[in-house]
This record gives sequence, structure tokens and C-alpha cells, in this order.
Amino acid sequence: MPLEILCESAYTNSTMGRLIRPDWEGALQHVMARGIDGRAVFHSTRDRSDLHRRLSQLVTDTEIRIYAWVIMPNHLHLLVRTGSKPISTFMHRLLTGYAICYNRREDRKGHVFQGRFKSILVQEEEYFLQLVKYIHLNPLKAGIVNDYESLLYYDWSGHASLLGVKNTSWQDVDFVLSKFTNSNSKPKQEYLKFIKEKISDKETLKLIWGNYSLGRAGITNVSYDAAADKWNRCCKILGSREFALDVMKRLKGSGSRPCRERQNIHDAIEIVLDWATEKWGVTLDSIRGNQRNPELANARAVITWIFWKQLGLSKTECAKLLHTSRSGASKAIARGALLAKDSTFSNELNLLSAASDVRPHKVFDDFVGHHVCNDTYPGG
Repeated sequence: MPLEILCESAYTNSTMGRLIRPDWEGALQHVMARGIDGRAVFHSTRDRSDLHRRLSQLVTDTEIRIYAWVIMPNHLHLLVRTGSKPISTFMHRLLTGYAICYNRREDRKGHVFQGRFKSILVQEEEYFLQLVKYIHLNPLKAGIVNDYESLLYYDWSGHASLLGVKNTSWQDVDFVLSKFTNSNSKPKQEYLKFIKEKISDKETLKLIWGNYSLGRAGITNVSYDAAADKWNRCCKILGSREFALDVMKRLKGSGSRPCRERQNIHDAIEIVLDWATEKWGVTLDSIRGNQRNPELANARAVITWIFWKQLGLSKTECAKLLHTSRSGASKAIARGALLAKDSTFSNELNLLSAASDVRPHKVFDDFVGHHVCNDTYPGG
């Protein structure tokens, strides 16, 4: 029996029947996100600045490395290397935080992003520079800018930073430019020359969709005919067949880090904490500290209630997470339950539910009555 069939259990979750996402520290990934139904979700400078700020913070928190990036009106591309935390943690925090604030700014509810966020595991030697080029050419290909000179002044991509026109502190410029040091020319000039070289339509499709899928049928070639089904219960690989086999071996071995599922409690905890600190304008340290004021009391109460009622944590676990006693957690849960019933507060809880894609123990269903997920979809 072929190795790829024997390895099936390495990349499917037998308990949940849900595909895991190949991921480990140091993995190179092309990550994509699209607005619901292809709608623009990064309308204004304020929207794009919000996402830019979140990227900056999360690069520090998760130790992820970003080599190329672009924010388009209706989608986002990143070329990243996984850091100390899984790519799913990074993306959930990025998109959930953005979606909550976007819905609040636009006075709307419901989906902001479509589907699950998409990531392709990349064979670095073959495709790293091709992806840097593809991602940074998005504004030109879409007609947002007219030429390469205008592309240099598009504020919402990593292109200008690679050429030294601006400084994006969280972008790993040096690593990208190090790929252009094998000639007598300066790296920035070589990069600019490289980015002007044409990419064929066939190669572009590979960069967007990958060229191999890992699924229940083993390793299969990606078909570019039925775009709607390309991501159905399979992991995408951009690389050789040998690379795909190596990925499967790694997933079966001890060196892999499976993707966090929707039911993963740790992602849900981080999403709730991010939401609470932003809503009340407080820090996590102050929530866990001894300071007493109404805002902090409300934040602690609602967080503890969600942890206990919606995420299924014990009162002891809640107490440990918030650095309080078990009796303190019990009091906070009672207060949180009252706040959750208040009509003036229910809209905030709806925003959190609408932006959340992590649902351990049917998270948030009790106070919303239905679930609206926040996920992402590949860009064009």
C-alpha cells in the first residue's frame, strides 16, 4: 500500500472527522483571507490601519515572521513562517479582533470573512521568491495602481519596505533581500528586476491554490477547474511530490504540530481575552491584578462567565486563568450572568459571537441562539 495512504491517520482527526492543518515551528505558509461573498472589508485607511496595527502586535506575541504581505480592498495575502504558536492562533486572533471592531464601526452583525482561513504549506527553495513577487504585485494586477512606480507608493504591502522607501518593523526585509546577494548588483535592484519578470498564468494558479492536496485519497494533483471545491477537506501543498510525502511523514512522526481545531479551548480563551481588553480598554495584567473599579469588575465578570458557561471551564480553571480565588470566580460568574442578560450589553456579545470561529462546547450559542463564524477565503 502506498505510503501516502498509510499516512492518512497522520493528517485527519479521527475523533472529530475534521482535517488538521499541517503546521510546525519554522513552517513556511502562504496565508489568504477574503471578505464574505468577495465584499470589500478593508474599505478605508482606518480599516487598513487597524489590520496593520494588529499584524504588528501579533508578530511580537506569536514570534511569527512575515516576509511578504498585501492588504487589498476585499482580501489579504501573507507569506509567513510559523513561530512559537500555531498559525491558526495567529490568524484567529488577527481576524477575530478585526471583525469585532469592523462590525462595530459599520454598525453591522454577522459574517465578515468567508470560509476558513486558507493556508498552503510551501516548499521554500522552489517557491519563496515567486510568492514574494505574486503577493506584492497584487495591487498592480488588480488595477489599483497603474505601474511599477505607483506600486512603490502603495502603502498597504511589503513592496516599498523591501526597496527601502518605508520601514515596516515587523516585516523580515533582510531575509528576503538575502536571496539577492549572489550577484554584483545591489539586492534592492535585483529584487526590483526580479519582480518585473512575468509570471505565467499556470504558475499563478499554483501560487494561489497549491499543486498537491493531502486528503483521504492520499496525495492528489490539484485541479484548477472547480475552484469552489478546491479546499474541501484537504490540505494544500505548494512543492514537489517528494516534499508532499515528507510533509505526510512529518505529520505521522513526532515533529508535527497539528492545527488547532474549532473546538480547541486555547484559541477560544485568547479570543475572549483579546475582545475583553479591547472592549474595556484595559490590559490583561490589570484584569488579573488587584485593582478595583467598575470597568475592571465588569471585564472580569464577563470573561469568567464566558469561560465557565460557554467554554466549559471549571471554576478552579477560571480562577487560575484570572489569578483569583475559586470563590472570587464564583462571584464573577454570577455578576457576568446578569451582565449577559442586560439588553445594552447583548450587542457586544453578539459582535463577539459573530466574529468567532472557535466553538468548544457550543461556545457563545447560549446568548446568541445561532452561530455566525469568522473565517477567511483565498484571495484572487
